[in-house]
Formats: sequence, structure tokens, C-alpha cells
Amino acid sequence: LEEEDLHFFCLIDDTRSMDFGEPNKLRYARQLAAALSFIGLTRADRVKVETVTQGLRTPSPVLRGRKSVWRLLDQLAAMTPREPVSLAQGIKNFCLRNSGRGILVVISDLMDKAGYQTAFKYLAGRDMDVYVIQVLSTAEIEPAIAGDLRLVDCEDSEEAEITVSAPLLARYKQTVAGFIEEARSFCAKRGMNYLFARTDVSVEDLVMKYLRQRGLVR
Repeated sequence: LEEEDLHFFCLIDDTRSMDFGEPNKLRYARQLAAALSFIGLTRADRVKVETVTQGLRTPSPVLRGRKSVWRLLDQLAAMTPREPVSLAQGIKNFCLRNSGRGILVVISDLMDKAGYQTAFKYLAGRDMDVYVIQVLSTAEIEPAIAGDLRLVDCEDSEEAEITVSAPLLARYKQTVAGFIEEARSFCAKRGMNYLFARTDVSVEDLVMKYLRQRGLVR
């Protein structure tokens, strides 16, 4: 009876900031969700894949068994970047839609001007094992840019004009490293499992090596 109440949830950040990079972050997140959900289906777990922008009253179907694989793939293939929703609102809606015990994997770049801290506080106290997988592209970690540029925010269209120099790039890389370490520390202090994923690392390596080491995959 206890096992029947367990679910595997995968919550994908499908906001516009994820539609970036090569490989594309959202595509990478969908591939990762497919791999993890497939493992759950082969183990007869109850699997639900949802998105951050999903409405409060539009829950995803519960999938179970190998026969649900094609339904899962169709659901993932239909995911496209959506109008911005704060990470806090998206996770709050997820918590209101879903209850019970299980494993939750959140796949996101954690890029939200309001921060991710409030969002993850909604998960505190819930009877779930939470895994946070932060996905960033190589272009975000090591940008190959120089000169005078106008940057446009893909979610709210805010603009900023900058001159890219070696010192500025060095400070940028320090900021990114600090952002990653802060997220890792925040999750660790709240009993959440954190994993940083670069899109130039294959999904197969991520699943079979790193996630196996963390105990998510056996």
C-alpha cells in the first residue's frame, strides 16, 4: 500500500530563458526528463511530467508501464517555450496540483529575477525526495563574446548596453560560479539533492554516471 502511493514527478522549466544555447537547454531538459521517466515506467512507477508554466487546474496524466512510453514522448515533444511565469508561482501551482509521497526532479536553469529561494521553500516539509538539476549552456558558462553589445532579456525584453572586456568576462565567470555554488549550498541546507548539468555533457553520461552516484538512478 505504501509503494502504491509513491510517484515519480518531473517538473520542467519551460520559460523562455530555457530556449537558449546549443544544445538548447529546453531540449536537453526534455531529453533528460524522457530518460528518467522511462526508467520509472519500466519499474512500474507512477510517472507525471509537468511544466513550470502549467496552469493550476491542468494536471498532467499519470503514466504507468512500458505501454505509456509513446504517450510520454508525445507529451514532451509538445513542450515549447511559454510566456514567463515566476519559478515561485510555477512550483506553488505544482504543489497545489500534487500531493503524496514520491520523488520530484526539478529541471531548470534557475534564472528568475525574483530568485529561486522562495520557490524551493514551497517544497520544504513535503514528503518528497527533491532533486534539483540546474541546466546551463556552454555559452552561458564560457561566453565567446567581445566588444560593444546590446543585451535583450528574452523574458521581459529589458535592455542593457555593455562593453565586453577581459576583466568583465572574468567577473562574469566569477558571478556564474558563485550563482551555482549558492544554489548548491541552498539545496544542501534544506535536504535537497543538487546537480549541476552542462548541456555539452551528454544526457546518457549524466544519467548513467552522475545521477547513479547520487542515488536517483540504480
